[in-house]
Amino acid sequence: MTNPGHHDGHRQHDGMFDSPEAAAANELEGDVLIGFVDDATSVLAVLCDEIGLEVRRVLDLGSGPGVGSCVLAERFGEATVIAADDSTAMLDRAVARAERLGFADRVEVRPVDLATDLGTLGRADLVWASMSLHHVGDELAALREIRQLLEPGGIVALVERHAPTRVLPDGVDLGRPGIWERLDAAWADWFTDMRADLPGSTESGDYPSMLAMAGFDVVADQVLAMSIDEPLDGAGRRFALKQMAQSRGKLDDRADPADLSALDALLDQDAPDGIMHRDDVRISATRRLYVGRAR
Repeated sequence: MTNPGHHDGHRQHDGMFDSPEAAAANELEGDVLIGFVDDATSVLAVLCDEIGLEVRRVLDLGSGPGVGSCVLAERFGEATVIAADDSTAMLDRAVARAERLGFADRVEVRPVDLATDLGTLGRADLVWASMSLHHVGDELAALREIRQLLEPGGIVALVERHAPTRVLPDGVDLGRPGIWERLDAAWADWFTDMRADLPGSTESGDYPSMLAMAGFDVVADQVLAMSIDEPLDGAGRRFALKQMAQSRGKLDDRADPADLSALDALLDQDAPDGIMHRDDVRISATRRLYVGRAR
């Protein structure tokens, strides 16, 4: 089973992401996939040690409910982390998470629009943007602004899309051979249109090229992968169902109606108590980490 592309974080572009329900769903995703943040911040910690960068202030751009913010606070124990997001519901959740995990004194929240308000955040040694930059219409302009926020030799870490997330084995085709590849293609069309509809949208290049044009040396570019095999716990099964349902909502008028009907039947079968009950539910996901150092 695939999520066609990936669950697109809390920026759902449907007017509903600034809600307690959306914040809870995003925190569930973050908890289930927290291995990505652990792996990426481990890479960053090693890199900072190698280049002698003392991380005292971190900006988490598009922080959502603060899952990454709290991991960053734990990884960089002397740093203040600014969780920056345009959703009040997400920031409320970030405050509660920081308090629960003991980071309330070092995780601060700021309501910002990433396309217009980056300059209000102040300077930093490390800027973290996980699954958020692609929601800014002009990504290159945003990277150039991030470059101006960084202290000399500071770094920016981007965690972005890679391969589609799978929540069932590839061999499960719901009686529709090739269904997941077709749904992936439909999701890619949705993503292209989503980008085109953003304010100030411009055509983006690949991230290494954009980083270089924005004044960074690319010091890391690697794929992060994680797999959670069956049997999944309740959180994993809830995430799998939400992943499928949220992706399904993007595909009307884009995918083969017969493919959507097959997907709807699966969702109807599993949805009543909010989890997937199939014995073969699993999670296989990837992200790509790009790290640039300010020249």
